[in-house]
Amino acid sequence: MKSFLSTCIVVTCFSEKQPGYLDFSYRLHALAKRYQLTILSQDTLSQTELMIESANYVALGRKSGKFGWLYYLVQCANTIRKQQPSLAVLLHSSASPISLMVGKIPTCLYWNEHPTNLMHVLKTFSPVRNTLAKMAHWLVFYGAKRADLIMPIGEDHQEDLIRHGVKAAKIKMIYMGVADSFMQHAQTDASQNKPIQLIYIGTVSQARGRDVMLDAMAILAKDTLLLKRNGAIKLTIVGATESELIFCQQRVKALKIEQFVHLVGRVSGHEIPTYLAQADVGICLWEQNQWNEFNPPTKLFEYLVAGIPVLASNIRTHTRYINDWQNGLIFDYDAQSLAHAIFQLHTNKHELPKFKHHAVMSGRQHVWSKIEPVFLDAIQRLSAAKQQNFSLIEQ
Repeated sequence: MKSFLSTCIVVTCFSEKQPGYLDFSYRLHALAKRYQLTILSQDTLSQTELMIESANYVALGRKSGKFGWLYYLVQCANTIRKQQPSLAVLLHSSASPISLMVGKIPTCLYWNEHPTNLMHVLKTFSPVRNTLAKMAHWLVFYGAKRADLIMPIGEDHQEDLIRHGVKAAKIKMIYMGVADSFMQHAQTDASQNKPIQLIYIGTVSQARGRDVMLDAMAILAKDTLLLKRNGAIKLTIVGATESELIFCQQRVKALKIEQFVHLVGRVSGHEIPTYLAQADVGICLWEQNQWNEFNPPTKLFEYLVAGIPVLASNIRTHTRYINDWQNGLIFDYDAQSLAHAIFQLHTNKHELPKFKHHAVMSGRQHVWSKIEPVFLDAIQRLSAAKQQNFSLIEQ
């Protein structure tokens, strides 16, 4: 049994349809090496990625809507004030208002999602809803200003936080990270006689390009010569909920692309490397909106660490990390553009080894074993600085 000198309360804010947990898992397991953890959540956590033997789990219950969100944050703050931990880690952007309610307890904020995705401002006339949305955005940014350490997951988040008045000295930009187990599957060879295996892993929805992918495959399927020449093109989609799986199955059948598309439901994060080991190229595509301009998808980095080049839609959270014709290809967010990119990939199949090599190189900085020491060092520096300040005040 480990002996812990310090305690840490971690606040999670998982949605009911949370697609993945790995970036949270990395941070929880890292913290468990140095602190006795209490993990707060709305629902009872059962995901294998989040299970830590030494941790204490507390489910506070879920209430609907934004008032339910605020109620949960107040409950978390009350728990933190009552237990007086050495440190509070707020493991989601939407938990930032807690930093306003816990007094002198040091708070570290994981900034993983833009506030505009917490509550959307509608383009249609809706003065009450849009006013509430803007108030929620302000509250989240204000909470970030009051946190002692803010860890944005990317450069765009970091720049945006500074624009909103967060002091640069409080910010430590740290990528989400990808487990070393993904790297074990990196392959840089490619056979001209095998099909090109495309893969998409993540949330399967219209907003995440579900229809764009299926329609692109339907466009390609009409060119039977293309799909038979030098091996076929096949797409595996992993991560659909039960309802999305049914929708996709019906859509695939209607488009007559059953032989080119393989559908898989939700899987544990630990299973993802197995699927990536069978893939040649990953797909990342997001429709253009404000929050997607800030939040790089986890799968983008998982692909790169696994040595898989990326077909990425033309949005800055992709193009910041994917260089066209280097570690992937960039396409516009529509089925015709994606189909053309896949066609280009097929035509230049001999370039795959080069693409895979560049993917491996650009993925190195995202491996969690390299990021974890930086993460823990920043956390410990915060704890030490706060403890020193308390000692000076007491003197």
